[in-house]
Amino acid sequence: MIGLLLAAGAAVVAAFVLAPAALLRPKFGAYDSDVKLQDALGRAFVEYWRSGTPALPARLTTLVDYWFQWHAIKVAISALLVIVFALLTTALWQRYLRARPWYAAVATAATVLTVLAMGVLGVNIQVTAVPLVALLPLLPDRTADGKLAQVLSEMREGLTDSASPHAGSPALTVLLGEVERYYWVMGAISATLMVATGLASAHFWKRRNAGDPSATRVRFMHSTLGVITALTACLLLLVTADSALLALEPATLLLGVIGAG
Repeated sequence: MIGLLLAAGAAVVAAFVLAPAALLRPKFGAYDSDVKLQDALGRAFVEYWRSGTPALPARLTTLVDYWFQWHAIKVAISALLVIVFALLTTALWQRYLRARPWYAAVATAATVLTVLAMGVLGVNIQVTAVPLVALLPLLPDRTADGKLAQVLSEMREGLTDSASPHAGSPALTVLLGEVERYYWVMGAISATLMVATGLASAHFWKRRNAGDPSATRVRFMHSTLGVITALTACLLLLVTADSALLALEPATLLLGVIGAG
């Protein structure tokens, strides 16, 4: 059982790395390298900024759709990874209870991997929900024709000078709204996971305290799981608070993404 789960985990990790590109290549083959993707994004972004409308142009819409599908695939694979790691964690803890003590270390590592997989799932859900913002860090410094550098300069002016004619740009208004939504989504995800892990921690501590005091291994298992989930809940509380604060400063964040010039 454990060997099968380890093989399944390795296969899912490989799928996480390789599957999005393989599945999307027939439809989005033009973006099959970082250079091509960045160049296409730079040109599409210039077109959007110069359009003077809030609606995304066709080329940028295609890129957003590509990034959405890329991370939607990763959401599905991440969810499967959480399930596999959770099953592996359960199997290892059960083996620890019935066999040698050293299984505790492996089971603890598997528990931590499950928590990390949950984090990866949360990030990919966030990107899938607001793919436009997640694309912005991929913008190159400039395009071959130099137009992107000028656009980014105009954006910085619009973000830092309220009297600038670029401050009221429809594209800038959309981007600020998307950045704000991006962090509210992260806040909602982390808050949900915080509640779940907090309840799980309370459950483990309750089981530990209500168990047979002579069952040392059972108490150790519940203690370890209680500590890991409690620490995870505390970390998620910080992420939730930080996301809420970041959502209130979209201009500062957008300026950080495109660079200070």
